[in-house]
Amino acid sequence: MRETSLIPMPSAALDRIKYELGRDPRLKSERTTYGYSHDLQRFDEWRSVRPITKLLVEEYAAHLQTEGKSPNSINRALAAVRWWARKLVDLAHEDVTLDQVRRDAIIAQAARVAQVRDVRGKRERPGRQIASPEEQAILAVCAKDKLKDGRRSPAGVRDAAIFSLAWNTGMRRSEIVGLRVGDLTQSHGKWWDVLVLGKGDKERKIPVSGETVQSLREWLSVRGKHGGALFCPINKAGRIANHGMTDEAIAKMLGRRIRQAGLAKSATWHDFRRTFASNLLDEGVDIVTVQNLMGHNSPATTSRYDRRDDRSKERAIEKLMEAG
Repeated sequence: MRETSLIPMPSAALDRIKYELGRDPRLKSERTTYGYSHDLQRFDEWRSVRPITKLLVEEYAAHLQTEGKSPNSINRALAAVRWWARKLVDLAHEDVTLDQVRRDAIIAQAARVAQVRDVRGKRERPGRQIASPEEQAILAVCAKDKLKDGRRSPAGVRDAAIFSLAWNTGMRRSEIVGLRVGDLTQSHGKWWDVLVLGKGDKERKIPVSGETVQSLREWLSVRGKHGGALFCPINKAGRIANHGMTDEAIAKMLGRRIRQAGLAKSATWHDFRRTFASNLLDEGVDIVTVQNLMGHNSPATTSRYDRRDDRSKERAIEKLMEAG
């Protein structure tokens, strides 16, 4: 049977798509909703006036492959289209202007689109493991950050605490900016617990000690221990705002500190997360424990964060040979 057009998705409907993305309770992450919106807009521009059909979506996947897109990028785009197809079913049920024949046709065709499968394939994983000397170089430039009067700048103290926390907890960028003072508690002795609100509103506790606790103490002594966002914007005069930072602000801060440290390679906040996982695995920590610390739903997800080099594989083989 020839596939008919679904409820159209012209550019004029993109505002409706953004609205539906924003109110979908299954899409908790702003990053996900932004990504879906971007992918759907690109798909809409590519398809022009052609109706959304299963064959067309499969043709789009092939088009992205010819463009050299990675399997992960293509599958994210397909996930966005499948989400919109499922949403069309809801909208068809809610639209009282549709007759039953048209409604049934839309629902049937949307169901076909929602069955489009991910593409297969594997590429070199993005991101990298940040070496310890690189981390130390970044902390060093934070320590040298001064105000005009020669005093250590509050921004340097704050940034050192953020970097130490990222290195030793593997927290997501959004989780770091979402921290509040009340999320830090002394556990026992030298240990503190950091209560993290992760994806899907799932909470987890991450223990920290040593350098991280010290850097947090220093930051709190500068910021003050009153409630509110843990990490706050700071102007050039060293004045601390009374509200939290944004994802974009600490992304820019990372780029600035990397340049100041003179690092040869760039890095992202997610590279700190990859480094945390890789360092733990390199120390022999079991993957389930790493999974729990990172807030992943499965060990398979955690395994994709492993960026250890070939030397770690060689050490593993050496241990196996010694055991034999």
